[in-house]
Amino acid sequence: MKNYSRHSPDFLVDTLGLDHLRSLAIIGTGKNAGKTTVLNHILGVVRRMKHKRIVAVTSIGLDGEDEDLVTGGVKPRIYLSEGTLLVTASGTLSKADAVIELLTLTEIHTAAGEIVIGRTRTNGYVELAGPSIARDLATCERSCRVIEDDCLFIVDGALSRKSSAGGGLTESVILVAGAANASSLEELAAETARQVSFLSLPSLNVSAKKQFDNAIKEHPKNRVFFLEESDVNASGSCEGKAEQQVDMPDLGSGPQSAPRVETFTPQCCVPREMAKRIRSLPLLSIIGEGKAIADELRKGDTVLLLRGAITDNVLAPLLSDSAFSDMTLVAEDGTRFFLSDKVMQQLRHRSIELAVLSELSLPLICVNPMRRDGSIVCREDILAAIESVVDVPVCELGPALV
Repeated sequence: MKNYSRHSPDFLVDTLGLDHLRSLAIIGTGKNAGKTTVLNHILGVVRRMKHKRIVAVTSIGLDGEDEDLVTGGVKPRIYLSEGTLLVTASGTLSKADAVIELLTLTEIHTAAGEIVIGRTRTNGYVELAGPSIARDLATCERSCRVIEDDCLFIVDGALSRKSSAGGGLTESVILVAGAANASSLEELAAETARQVSFLSLPSLNVSAKKQFDNAIKEHPKNRVFFLEESDVNASGSCEGKAEQQVDMPDLGSGPQSAPRVETFTPQCCVPREMAKRIRSLPLLSIIGEGKAIADELRKGDTVLLLRGAITDNVLAPLLSDSAFSDMTLVAEDGTRFFLSDKVMQQLRHRSIELAVLSELSLPLICVNPMRRDGSIVCREDILAAIESVVDVPVCELGPALV
């Protein structure tokens, strides 16, 4: 796979489709991977495009500060040109040297203040502290499009168990692999390959995806959904027969336990050979709930959807259950999987396939050769290491000179 010269002025426009792309997330393999540098490069390219576009930019959590709050190291700041929309917490506005016009109050509150939408009236540096919850990001994008419908909405994101830059929120994703996130190039290449495998996962078939989408709309707070298929020998008309919901008995022992919800598709409304139904658990999080999920698993289940960060710890109780085999494990998108090679081998041994509700486009991987101690890995070496394990264009952009 060809790697691109950082001196080519048009390759980001061509590779990412910046002249027509509506939304983009920039995510890193770890802290200080180099996301902000990539963001500044993209902002610079958009500024110089012949086809002028308004950019709306936000971050998942705090970004753009001039010093890393953990390591104390110097970080690149985010530079915005006049007319750019930004989504950030009110507490960061005083730290900008650009003049910002306040446009919208979102009523989304964070530790750094209410999330607001503003527009830069001069060029300058800003600090961003955007929303960390997917539905809040979606709300902010809708608000930005009320102001500028054709804006390019960019999320400076993260691969984090606590937040997601995917989930159908953006059309495309750039993965930034930083030498600071691994002790060797071999380790960085292996981690990058693992993340690419997750970010490139296919979506469910149209029929199953539609069923899950409908179930989520009906029970938006539930985090666990099961799709069960069973052989039937039914006949009859579907006329007048809609999807039915039944509250099942309490699964827990405490006063806060809620009934699980079963969503049935009448047998006459599906092909004669197979009836399908979706069940869900009213869990507000899947963290620490692996046993509850395993207890609800049935032999006839063919698809398990988990909404949240899917980790080794979440799957451990399921991997102790023989019913967890010959099925598909589904996440909201590829940024939600955090699985080790050991667990991946166990899943393959049980014939468990991975899929997503929202498929991501990964058109580009950017590498950052700077180590944690400030030393620089040879550009050709880091490009070759990543190139050898992925089938995605790889580039090193160099420092963002704004």
